[in-house]
Amino acid sequence: MSWATLLSTSGTVSPGESQGRMGYHVSRQAKTMMTRKFTIMALIAGIVLGAAATEGFNVYRQSQNSYRQSHDSRIFQERMHCKAVADTYVKENTDINDNSVTGKSVTLEKLDYSPGRNSCIAELNTIIIAPGAAYVSYSIRDLLSGENIVSNACTKDCEFLKLNLVNTEFDYIMNNASIPLDVLKEWGETESISKKTFGSIPDAPTSQHKSTPPSRDRKP
Repeated sequence: MSWATLLSTSGTVSPGESQGRMGYHVSRQAKTMMTRKFTIMALIAGIVLGAAATEGFNVYRQSQNSYRQSHDSRIFQERMHCKAVADTYVKENTDINDNSVTGKSVTLEKLDYSPGRNSCIAELNTIIIAPGAAYVSYSIRDLLSGENIVSNACTKDCEFLKLNLVNTEFDYIMNNASIPLDVLKEWGETESISKKTFGSIPDAPTSQHKSTPPSRDRKP
């Protein structure tokens, strides 16, 4: 047997084969290191993006909270202003003589600030006392413009009218800057049913249903 055969069978590696195997190991280690680097970079990028997203959400939430607080504060101030205006209106329009025989009494039933109309909307109960008679009406009034938006006369049907019509009118006017004709017609029919059911006093003030003009900005 030759020395070449013995060397080959004994496991001895030739210089060329040894270099090939070393190159394979180096290439494999390089790939493993690159994979680890990419993984670490991906993790770092994920952490950075997650932190940025969290910070962005926190900024957005803070801005929303700030806006909500500012809005709530403004609405509160407007309502306080409306209350002062309503108290003045009631005081100036109530004039009952000491003997309570003649005069006019105004009671504030509901009041709120309407963002859609940028004004103070009040539901008022007005009683006009005359010798031998009393005229009662419910009205929805824009206290800043002075417009009497709707008015409903009543007699014995006042509570029915308030529950079935006036409260509905107030809620609608609070949330809408104008009143379509079909809504006015529906309100008029409801009032007619009330009068037919409970009767009315002759010569009582007639009810007024009219559409409102476009809302006017309040002057400071």
